[in-house]
Amino acid sequence: MSATALAIFSVVADRVALAAQPAPDPVLKKIAALEARVAALESKNREYKRQLDHAPSQIPSEEAAQVRQANAAIPAPIAMRPQAQASWTGAFWGASAGGAATRSATSSVEQATMGSAGYNTADASGPARNGGGFLDLFAGWNTQMSRVVVGGQLEATAADLNFGSAGARAYTYFNAGVPTGATGIGDYRPQVNARWMASALLRGGVLLDDRTLVYGLGGWTYARFESRNITDNAFYQPNESFSASGPTGGFGIEHQLDFNWRVRAEYRYTKFEGTRTQDQFAANTAGIIQTYSRSTQYDQSMQSGRIGFAYALDPLR
Repeated sequence: MSATALAIFSVVADRVALAAQPAPDPVLKKIAALEARVAALESKNREYKRQLDHAPSQIPSEEAAQVRQANAAIPAPIAMRPQAQASWTGAFWGASAGGAATRSATSSVEQATMGSAGYNTADASGPARNGGGFLDLFAGWNTQMSRVVVGGQLEATAADLNFGSAGARAYTYFNAGVPTGATGIGDYRPQVNARWMASALLRGGVLLDDRTLVYGLGGWTYARFESRNITDNAFYQPNESFSASGPTGGFGIEHQLDFNWRVRAEYRYTKFEGTRTQDQFAANTAGIIQTYSRSTQYDQSMQSGRIGFAYALDPLR
């Protein structure tokens, strides 16, 4: 075989061998590309996990830094002034209500004549204990000096207080000015009631705290009384009115509810000075002269308790 033929034969053999080799499979290329993609995703996923593991400690620090920066920009708060308390200095008015335990004793002497005959009586009752209720209206002024409060008030009282008592009446009879020796005993039950009173009082006390005052009081009380059943004279049964007055003393406590309103509770003792009344009359009935005279002594006192509310008109703050 010639050289030329050998060369041609070699070239043909190489081409045949090259054609016989298998070509790369497209499926394998895709698998390889997917494997590379998965590896990249796994790497990225690991990076995300590392970031999440550190996030809890990083986020609060970042937030704390932001809070510190925000607080640094806010000016320091201004100190608030404490709430002011109402002063006790100033005018006030108010009302109170309560009850009283009364003590009374009454004595009387009486003489009645009809013509030349007649009788004398010596009457005595008590001491008896009764009671009743009342309603006050008052107005006044306080002055506060450090922890001390002084002041005064005027007060008007509508009352229904029973000062009645019970006792005995002793009779002695006479004729032509000479005792007959005849005597008798009867009941003596004077009915006495107080309908209204008025008081002028001074007060002074100390503050337990800014809102609570304990105080003592003293002054004078005037009262108007009505009396009935003083005499047993059938021709003369007066409904008598008389006045009595006397010193009052006591103590109390008062508490501020706010700048204006206050509540108080008090105890008082009042001793009315002894009061004497005189009555007499004369009449001519069918030529017969009838005379009557009476002198009565009243001694009365009372202990009272009351609860009330006061309103400060213009408290100094």
